[in-house]
This record gives sequence, structure tokens and C-alpha cells, in this order.
Amino acid sequence: MEAILNWILRAILIASGAGALVLLVRSLVKARRSAEERWPLRLAFGMLGLVAVYAVGHGRMLLNADEIEAGRMQYVRFGDPRRAELRRAEVRGWILDCTSAPENALARYAAHDGQVDRFYPLGQAGANFVGGGEDADLRDYTIERIFAEHLRRPLNLAERGELHPAGTDLSLTLCRGATARAWELLREAGLPGAVVVQDVTTGAVVAYASTGGPDDPPLGLQEYAAPGSVWKLALATLWWDSGLPDREMSCQSSIQVTPRAVIRNSEGFSIPRVQAPAEMLIYSCNTTAVQMALDMREQLGETAFQDAFRRFGVEPYAPGEAPQGFDRDFWRTASDAWRDRMSPRPARVRLTAETSRQEWAQLAIGQGPIDVTPIHLSRFVAAIGNGGVMVDPSIEQELAARPQEGRRVMSEETAEKLLAAMRAVVDYGTARSTAPVLDGLEWDLAGKTGTAQVARAADNGWFAGLILDPEGRPRYSVVTFLVGGGPGGRLPARIAAGMTRYFATSDQASFEPGEAE
Repeated sequence: MEAILNWILRAILIASGAGALVLLVRSLVKARRSAEERWPLRLAFGMLGLVAVYAVGHGRMLLNADEIEAGRMQYVRFGDPRRAELRRAEVRGWILDCTSAPENALARYAAHDGQVDRFYPLGQAGANFVGGGEDADLRDYTIERIFAEHLRRPLNLAERGELHPAGTDLSLTLCRGATARAWELLREAGLPGAVVVQDVTTGAVVAYASTGGPDDPPLGLQEYAAPGSVWKLALATLWWDSGLPDREMSCQSSIQVTPRAVIRNSEGFSIPRVQAPAEMLIYSCNTTAVQMALDMREQLGETAFQDAFRRFGVEPYAPGEAPQGFDRDFWRTASDAWRDRMSPRPARVRLTAETSRQEWAQLAIGQGPIDVTPIHLSRFVAAIGNGGVMVDPSIEQELAARPQEGRRVMSEETAEKLLAAMRAVVDYGTARSTAPVLDGLEWDLAGKTGTAQVARAADNGWFAGLILDPEGRPRYSVVTFLVGGGPGGRLPARIAAGMTRYFATSDQASFEPGEAE
């Protein structure tokens, strides 16, 4: 219908133009016979000649419209200097996963009909970290964008003089299958969130998936959230590292912290007596955690808490002096661009000698003025699995393959006690809902659940744990965070169990970063 209307309009315009031309010619002929001045007539006839030339040319354009459009597209592809420069800016090296096998590439590029085609096998699973997916060209927080200079680097001397060098591949610690599975589990949950999996000994990020739009900073790296009861791991670490003995304590349904402040257990449960700290972790007893925090403040002082939290990677601060910016020393990386763009915001906790009793009690259960990110919790939990030694995370395979000394943040004995309690959390504690997912596996899961209250919104859900190989050794840390996805013992814990099942049943579980399939 649109084409018919176009031709009708063209016919009307042509008829109108032809009629006007006839009238104009008649007027000029009449004027020529009577006029004494000849130069205006010559000028008018010259203009008519130009109109005739334009009409013939426009008519030819209409008749050859398809050929002209094809030629224009050829120019756009090969002749437009601006677009040629854009093509030069396209990354050319491949982004390889933890296996370094081309068939498992996270992003690959190929020249076809004069242009560079980009392929992202992960699709939306890698959109918020690797690149690709919807709105790929609009995303700034991606490996593809940040490592563009590396990927465009000529592979050898022969390529240095070429306009479009093939580029240099980038080998990552990310495993394609594990990342795809993490995204599937996150998508099935139907909530915003992030999943982070790290190798506990090397710090290599093995899987990362998160929700978010093109302009959103990475949720798993740069978005603050209160850790909820996951933070009880830090409380128990300080207790055991300070040499305090296990102690039988009450787990009443609520505790009166101040005349106006009461802290309750989730759903109001109570247990007459628990063996703290272990059973405080297993059953996630808020009231026991508060008693422990208040007792340690009296026995050890505020400085002990500040020093311990700082070791764990969480910076204490005074009111009005919250750390800002980004933690540029967090990653193990050779890329300043990665450090500038993807460093997490500093984990922080407001904690001084003047901190009120009510606020101190809140901190014991991971509420109040404490801000962390999933990657911070992943690094801390990985230290538990690494015998108390914390290593810096990395996504660059070359760096992750080199031994790193790390730094001890807790004793080996404390790490063993934490691991035993975390295994009990999954076996019969707050994460026992994972049993159907883990049934029949040689691999196992240990961890701590967390539920963080949010003002005027649904509770956030956390699970921070360790994936154990068939020998019972911690292999990976796994942290799942769901916005509005609490309690942590449900969806977040089941996602972590799903990742455990993936590693237990996938051949990729036996790969180390840098090994080819």
C-alpha cells in the first residue's frame, strides 16, 4: 500500500512539474517575440536546461534505485573512513576460557565479506562480564571492552604493518560451562542477583554471572549489600582465633539489647542450649551471636574487632569517614584498565569505641552499617577453604597459574573448625533444603546462609560456601546473592548446590586453568 501511495504522489508531482514547465515555456516564447532585452531570456532558458538535466538525472536514479543502494552499501562497508576506523577498533583476538580450547571460546571473531563478525557462545550468560548479549555495544563493564587494547595487539611482527591485524588471544580463568550453568540457575530463580565461584588456592574466578543492564556496574563486584548472617563466620573466626573456648550458651527466641532494642531469631525459633560458636553457625542463632559479640567486646575490646575485620578485607571506619572510591589493590591483574574499571568498592563497617550497644548487636548478625559485595565474601570464604590464607582474585589465566603467597587471615585450626560447622549447616542446619540436589554426589557442599533485612523491601538472600571434591577438600568458593531472595537457606543455597552438582557431573570439573581439553 505504501509503495502505491508513493507512486501516486510521484505521478502528481511529475504532472504538476510538466504543466508548470509548459506554461513557463509559453511565457518565455511570448516574451522573446516582444522583448528588447535578450539577456534575461538567455538566463531563463539556461535555467530550464538545468532543470531538464536534473529531471533526467533524477529519473535515472529512480529507475536504478536498487543498484544505487547496493553501491552505497559497498561504500559504507569499504569506503567510509569513519566506519573503517570503527572496524579497526573491533577486538580481533579471541577470548578463551579456562581450558584454552578454541571450541570453548567465550568470544570469537572472524572476517566475513569485508566486516568483522563477533560470536558470543554464552549469550546473555556472559553479557554482564565477558561481553555480548543484548546491547553488547553499549556495555562498558565487560572484559571485551576493557581488554580491547590487548585483543587488538598484533600477534607478531608480520602483522604490525597490517590495517586489520588478527590480534592476540586472551586466556581467562572463567570456565564457559560453569558460567553458563550459573546463569541458568540465576535465571531460574527469577530475581536480580549474582553468582561467584573461585578456586580457593589460586584465587581464579571460575564462574561469574549476574543480572543488570548495559549501564549498571557489575552487581557481584561493585554493588553494596549487608551480608546478613553470613557475617557470623567472621564473628566465629574472631572467637576461635582469640583462643576463647567453646561454650554452652542460650539460643532464646529474642534478646533485649537495650530498653528499646530487641533482636529476634528468624521466625522466633529457640533452642535451650547450643555449643557456641559452632552451633550458633549451624542453626544461625541471632541471639547467641549477639551474646558472643557483646562478651568479646568486653573481654577483647573494640580494637580486636577492628584488627580482625581489617584482616578479613573489611575496613572499619568512624561516623562520617566511610571509605569511598574503589579498592584498586583487590585484583591480581596486569591490566590498569581492569583495575580502573572493575575494582570493587571497599568493603566497610562502621565500628569505633563509641559504637552503641544496639549497633554492636546488629553488626553481630551482619545488619546495620556494614557494606560488602559478593566478591568480597567469596574471597573471605575461599580463605577458609585455603587453610586460613587469603589470596587475591584473578581472571587472567597467566597470572592465576603462578603461585601466590597470599596472607594468613586466620589460623589453620580456626579454618578447620569453620569448615566443619559449614558442613553441618548443609547436612542438618539452615541449608538442609539442598539435600535433594546433592543426593548421590561424591562432591559435597559446605556453607553459611544469610538473610539480610532491607527497609520497605523483601529480605535479601545469601549463601557463602565451599564446594568440596570427592576427597573432602575445598576446591571452590561459591557465593550466591539474590535481591529479595531470602531466606538464604532456600533459593541462594539451592543455587550453590546446583553449582556443586555441575562440578560433580561435568568433565570440566577436572580442568585446571590453563589446561586444554
